[in-house]
Amino acid sequence: MKILRSSRKGGAALAAVLIMIILLAAGTAIMIVTGRGQIKEAADVPSVHQDESSSQPDESSSLPDDTSSQPDESSEPEKPVMAAPTIAADYKDIDFIEDKLSSKYAVLMDVDKNEIIAGTNIDKKIYPASLTKILSLIVAVENVEDTTVEFKFTADLLNPLVEERASVAGFLVDESVPFKDLLYGAILVSGADATSALAKIVAGSEKKFADMLNKKAEELGLTGTHFVNASGLHDDDHYSTCKDMAIALAYALKNDTCRKVLTADKYTTAKTEAHPDGILLYSIVHSRFLGYYIDCDGDGAADPNTKLDGGKTGFTDEAGYALATVLTRNNKTYICVNAHSTSDLSCTLDNIAIYEKYLK
Repeated sequence: MKILRSSRKGGAALAAVLIMIILLAAGTAIMIVTGRGQIKEAADVPSVHQDESSSQPDESSSLPDDTSSQPDESSEPEKPVMAAPTIAADYKDIDFIEDKLSSKYAVLMDVDKNEIIAGTNIDKKIYPASLTKILSLIVAVENVEDTTVEFKFTADLLNPLVEERASVAGFLVDESVPFKDLLYGAILVSGADATSALAKIVAGSEKKFADMLNKKAEELGLTGTHFVNASGLHDDDHYSTCKDMAIALAYALKNDTCRKVLTADKYTTAKTEAHPDGILLYSIVHSRFLGYYIDCDGDGAADPNTKLDGGKTGFTDEAGYALATVLTRNNKTYICVNAHSTSDLSCTLDNIAIYEKYLK
């Protein structure tokens, strides 16, 4: 009996121990499961790429603010398609007072080295006027696949340009003009009729075309440029800088079609009923330099192996006179952009003077 009672007490004790072991094991299991749950929760904090359709709460909203400093590759801005030009080691400030220039803004660029050789107020805001058409040429050429397309002019397009006293190539109402002719009309004689037609062909409207110009400006890294129209007619919100215009022109030269148009001295449009012999277009840039030569070595004569290739002019009352030119010297390419000059002659002479003094 004693042994039996002892066995009962021992069994109870044993049972108690077993119960404690079970409870302890259960508690440990709960802790382990809970711990795993916490680890899993931390590991499953949604990333920036989480599917927004998930119904699970986004725990990342409770993360400390300093997590926002982590780089998000998906939001990094795209690199410009044109590397920003560097400032040359021997860069010179253009003193428009000492140099007796009428232009208040200017830049001289070595295209091959992608360097700014000289300048004054190169990043200051200017009204580019018809220098805008350099970008219009680029956007048109890059966005029209069918270059045989023609545009039929309407009174609705031409009449406002007449009222604005905009420069035109001379296309008439109901005249159908090939795309190629519009390019030359826009650049050689700075025709706003041509750029308006290009805007219609490419984007359907001038406003949408201006959006494309701004997108292209962004792609090129033109941080000081914003356009609201295709031709450069004045608007306070239509602006650029001399450096930006030099970069745009350098980019245009990389495209065979753009370069051919920008450097042509004349061009005859296709024959139409309105113009049976076509329209003979003479480059305003080349006409401005007739009778002048560039003398960088200072010997009083035209420099050998030096040629003014072409470019683009610009003028509005608010912008003054502007000029962007391309020069080849000893098989190297240079660009000079000067703006806010007092006359077409002084603007041209300023351009020549900058080449002669700062390009040796």
